[in-house]
Amino acid sequence: MLISNFKQLIEHRELLFNLISRELKVKYKRSVFGFLWSFANPLVLVAVYSIIAGKVMGMDNALLSYPGYHGKTSFAVFLISGLLAWNYFSNSLVMSVGSLVDSGGLVKKIYFPREIIPFASVLANLVTFGIELSVLFVFLTIFGFYFYPMIPVLILIIIIESFFILGMSLLASYSNVFFRDTKHLLNIMLMIWFWACPIIYPFIKVEQLSTAATHYNLSWVPFVYKLNPMASIILIYQRVLYFVEIPSLKLLAYTGIFSAVFFLISYAFFKKQEEKIAGEI
Repeated sequence: MLISNFKQLIEHRELLFNLISRELKVKYKRSVFGFLWSFANPLVLVAVYSIIAGKVMGMDNALLSYPGYHGKTSFAVFLISGLLAWNYFSNSLVMSVGSLVDSGGLVKKIYFPREIIPFASVLANLVTFGIELSVLFVFLTIFGFYFYPMIPVLILIIIIESFFILGMSLLASYSNVFFRDTKHLLNIMLMIWFWACPIIYPFIKVEQLSTAATHYNLSWVPFVYKLNPMASIILIYQRVLYFVEIPSLKLLAYTGIFSAVFFLISYAFFKKQEEKIAGEI
C-alpha cells in the first residue's frame, strides 16, 4: 500500500515540481528583489533577536556556561542556527494548512494524489531554507566556526525535520478542509510552540530552572522538554552548527524514529481519508 502510494507520487512528479515552482513564484510575485529577500530575512531577524534576547534579556551571558563559547559574536550564530530551522517549520505549516482549500478547483477537476499539494508547500520552503542556510554558512565561516565536518549530520537532521514537517502539513491541511478555523488555531499554536523551543534562550536555562527549584522536584523537566520534537531538532542543529559537535546519539535516534513514525501514521491517515477531501472543498 505504502509503496504503491510512493509510486503514484513519482508518476505525478511533474505536477509536484510545477506546484513547487508556483509556490515560489507566488511568494516573490511583484517583488523587486525576489529571492534576495531569502538572504535579507535571516539577517534582519538575527539583528533584532540578538539585541532583544542577547542584550536586553541577557541570554548571551547564559552561553558563557557552555563549553565551546565563541566570544562576542557567538549569540548571533547560536540564534540563527535555531531560528532558521524554526522558520522552515513554521513557514511550511502556515503555507500548507490552507493549501488544499486554496487549490479546490484543481482538486475537483482531476485526480492526483492529494498529498502533493501540501508537500509542494513544504518543499518550496525547503528551497528557501537552503538559501537561508547559505547565509548561515557565510556567518559561520567569517566567525571561525569550522562546521564542514558536520555537513553529513546537518543533511541528516534536515531530512529528519522535513519528514516531521511533511507529517504535520498533511494533518494541518486535511483538518482545515473540514474545520476552517484550523488556520487561525495553528498561528496561536505556533506562537506558543516557539517559546517551548530553545531558540532565543539556550537549553541550559531549562536545566538551571530544574535545579534551582527548592520546594519542588523538577529534575524531570529537561527530559520532558526534549520530548518536544522541534525542541530536540533545534538542539541538534545548535549542536552541529554552533558547537560543531556530533549530537547525542540518543537524541538523534529519538528525533529520527519519532519523525519517521509520525510521518507514516499521518500519511496513512491522510490516504485513508483522501476521498472525502474533494466533496468538502
